Order: sequence, then C-alpha cells, then structure tokens
Amino acid sequence: MKTSLAKIGRARVALALPRHREQLGALDGEQFDLLFETYALAAMRVDELLRKQSPEQDLRRYREICLDIQEDITLLLGRLQRQSE
Repeated sequence: MKTSLAKIGRARVALALPRHREQLGALDGEQFDLLFETYALAAMRVDELLRKQSPEQDLRRYREICLDIQEDITLLLGRLQRQSE
C-alpha cells in the first residue's frame, strides 16, 4: 500500500523528470516507495528552507539530495528499459 508521502514523492519526481512520467507511474514495490518517500522529505525540506530564507549551505545540501535521487531514478529507469528490450 502506497503511503501519501510516497505519492507526493512520485508526483514531485514526475515534475522534475517530465520525460519519465509514464515510466515513473509503472514503478511499483516497497523499494520504490521508500525512494519516493525520501525524495518527498528532501523536497519538502527544500521548500521549508526557502520559506525561512535559510543559509544557502543548508539549502544546497537538500537540493543535492534531490538531484542525487533524480539521477538514481533516471539510471534505474534506463536499466529497466534496456532489460525490457
């Protein structure tokens, strides 16, 4: 069962990676839900830091986490696509 946090994370990743929206919708399983939950938490922290006008160093840290997760997901989707060919 997907948590609302996983759904939020999946939606936010889809916004960040629009070319992969269809593939993102097909990812299923607990490991993917955990990845999306982690992304949601990091992205929400970025939002919070922006609202509070926090130091750039703090903001950069969470943006890098988001970018790292986006990269991991993109690589994973590429691997899955090659396996299905």
